[in-house]
Amino acid sequence: MHYIQGEARSQGSLFPVALDELVPEDHLVRVIEAYVARLDLREMGFSKVQPRKTGRPSYDPADLLKLYLYGYFQRIRSSRRLEAECQRNVEVMWLLGRLAPDFKTIADFRKDNSQAFQATCRAFVQFCRRVGLITGELVAIDGSKFQAVASARKHLSLKQLKRQQDKLEKHIAQYLAQLDAGDAEDNREPIDRAAVKQALQQLHRKHDNNLTTQALMEAQDLEQFVVGEADAKMMRTHLGPRVAYNVQTAVDSEHCLILHHAVTDAGTDNQQLEPMATAAKAVLGQEALSVTADAGYSNGEHFQACEDAQITAYVPPNRALNTQGDGQQFERDAFTYDEPSDRYQCPAGKTLTLKQLNRGSRIYAANPHDCASCPLKPKCTQAKQRYLSRHAHEAAFERMEQRLAAHPQMMLRRRSIVEHPFGNLKQWLFGNGRFLMRHFSGTRAEMSLAVQAYNLKRAINVLGARRMIELLT
Repeated sequence: MHYIQGEARSQGSLFPVALDELVPEDHLVRVIEAYVARLDLREMGFSKVQPRKTGRPSYDPADLLKLYLYGYFQRIRSSRRLEAECQRNVEVMWLLGRLAPDFKTIADFRKDNSQAFQATCRAFVQFCRRVGLITGELVAIDGSKFQAVASARKHLSLKQLKRQQDKLEKHIAQYLAQLDAGDAEDNREPIDRAAVKQALQQLHRKHDNNLTTQALMEAQDLEQFVVGEADAKMMRTHLGPRVAYNVQTAVDSEHCLILHHAVTDAGTDNQQLEPMATAAKAVLGQEALSVTADAGYSNGEHFQACEDAQITAYVPPNRALNTQGDGQQFERDAFTYDEPSDRYQCPAGKTLTLKQLNRGSRIYAANPHDCASCPLKPKCTQAKQRYLSRHAHEAAFERMEQRLAAHPQMMLRRRSIVEHPFGNLKQWLFGNGRFLMRHFSGTRAEMSLAVQAYNLKRAINVLGARRMIELLT
């Protein structure tokens, strides 16, 4: 029985195969070619768009952009691996016309065009908006932590530095005690004074550096600092504390396309609702917008700001729990607020009046005499009188709770919309979820390319490559 035989490596051909014949009509690279051809790279801010009249000619930014879009689509982010693809991958040879830039040229292009990559993301979103892939009916917002290049060993915090300072001072005291003991007349165990003095010098040097670092951080009002990557922060992740960035996305509900993204250094999401919702609204160009997010975005000030901007938000309010009396005492909702008189009424019918303002919150207190004689006091408070705080944006919290009660399906919709893109970005594009570049300029360039590749993949899956090429040309 014979096997299928391949062609001999030394076999010549009368008509050599053209590159164009090796790439199908509906291939990804043809979509990338059509997309990049319609971009105005000068308007988007790419460097070296205008070739110089003297010196060695540079590579066309369009060719390098095609290479990066193809690389991120195929999970190839390393500039050295992209260089290798140019020399062995037929698809890349077709896309670049057999150009083979070196890895330094490829890496510099990504480093120098962070803002321009973000502009290409916005341009593709507008294209998807025009062809009906984005409707703007509902936008889901979410954040996820992506590890930075810097390791945890490069992280400094004031608490950590103060602990190190105490340890260094104890070590210094121990060595000084050894020297004092060596000077005693009854000392029978000789010590190496030169070694001890050398160790003391090293300890003093470390101690001085520690104090200098603390002084610099306090002068700049910094609680933490990452050596070599000042924009990154130590954050809590599902893997434990990591030096990372918090990536925010706003995702359209129609086909889970990412409308807007941002790379931040915020350790939590509770300050991100309003800026992300406002940015998504600006991208869509709508007068009103509906957004949904998880409880991590709960913020009364942002709830009110969204309402003022005609943004209807659906976010579970994250309120403090009553921990007094093992949680068996009356909760806040057991008290009725009367807005005209600005008072609360307790379950026993007594009145709580405004006592003071505390950082924007209003503190109400019951009359101590009313509480002393109240039969419900064991279920209300262990103090002499019951206190109740009202958030500065309590009305916005109440309206949010009413909206969620009227639309309980919003949290399920949020999960189905926004979890899909992050799953793809972390597992499909980033692999281990770590950036390759440092600082905001580098991480934003990488994330823009990743978001562009994700959106391109989604659009091809929905429309098909042939239809995409027709719409782009």
